[in-house]
Amino acid sequence: MTMRARQFQSSDFQEFDLIVVMDHQNRSNVQKWSGAVPEKIRLARSFDQDAIDEIVPDPYYGNLRDFEEVADMLESACAGILNEIAKTKSLQSES
Repeated sequence: MTMRARQFQSSDFQEFDLIVVMDHQNRSNVQKWSGAVPEKIRLARSFDQDAIDEIVPDPYYGNLRDFEEVADMLESACAGILNEIAKTKSLQSES
């Protein structure tokens, strides 16, 4: 997979159905900056049924274990995102 990071753009709200953020500050910043529909902005861990906390901590100043824990959190969140997309697609095909 090839990809390139870039800054968030206000046009992303028209292009994408879902904007996933890591914490409440990210969500607040994205929402204020864009004036976007808040339903499109979701915390990553809101997709993880087993999550105890809502936020994904920044492991930048931590150690390897901190990075591994964040990777585990994001893998679970991504699995939840995929499940939600599959459910949505299934409902759409039934209609």
